[in-house]
Amino acid sequence: MGSLVGWNEGLANRRRLPRFLGDSASRLRWASALLLATNLVWILAVALNFLGPVGPFSAGLLGWLAFTFDLPGVLLLAASYASLKREQGQSSRLRSAIAAGFVVWVILSAYWRFAVPLVTGTDIQNLFAGLLGGDPAALALARAAGASVEEIFVAWIGAAGLFFGVHVLIAVDYRRASDREWAAGVPAYAWLVGTGLSFVSTILVVVALLPVLGGGFLGSTFASGAIGKLLVAPNVMLSGYVSSLQLGRAARDPGRERGRS
Repeated sequence: MGSLVGWNEGLANRRRLPRFLGDSASRLRWASALLLATNLVWILAVALNFLGPVGPFSAGLLGWLAFTFDLPGVLLLAASYASLKREQGQSSRLRSAIAAGFVVWVILSAYWRFAVPLVTGTDIQNLFAGLLGGDPAALALARAAGASVEEIFVAWIGAAGLFFGVHVLIAVDYRRASDREWAAGVPAYAWLVGTGLSFVSTILVVVALLPVLGGGFLGSTFASGAIGKLLVAPNVMLSGYVSSLQLGRAARDPGRERGRS
């Protein structure tokens, strides 16, 4: 009898879980809020890198927050597209691919940000500080673990390329979506421009850092890559996530008209 009661309680909990997470529009709203915060934090981290710490907040701390916030944000974005497909009651390989692509991006990003640096005995921020000349000990460590650092670079570029590719699919879905769906109102082209800039900027940064790893000097593409990665792309994505946050709120009201952005 006790096991039956426990099974019923577990079933009730599983039924409450979707209500707690909300529908696809709610997940879009929460995803947009987290990703909006991520890009704001990146911009603030760049500012504090020049201004110095403000109270308990430093560029390094904000960098770790940004490295963390976007992972659940993108998972929620994947969940929003997966649940939208179910809500429409029809199969959509395109939306399944979007959701799956976001999940793979989260796994790949966690891998290069946290898992691979552990092999070298340090963390990703120390490795980058060493490659940029800010910590001689970290630079020596990065050069000694050159294969692992190169693995980080490959995974980083791969994740940026995948993120851009998923947003190409979102742009296609945006064009195909019914006006009754919130997918017809997402800032698809702003996201596409932002992720494309981020992808190209990632390549430029890696190309500049590779000579340092081999014992040379920082490449000339670093400045343009860093500006694109840390300032231009986050500002573009910031405007996009503001729009999708508003869209997620509006989509909760079925009577509100949602036009294409």
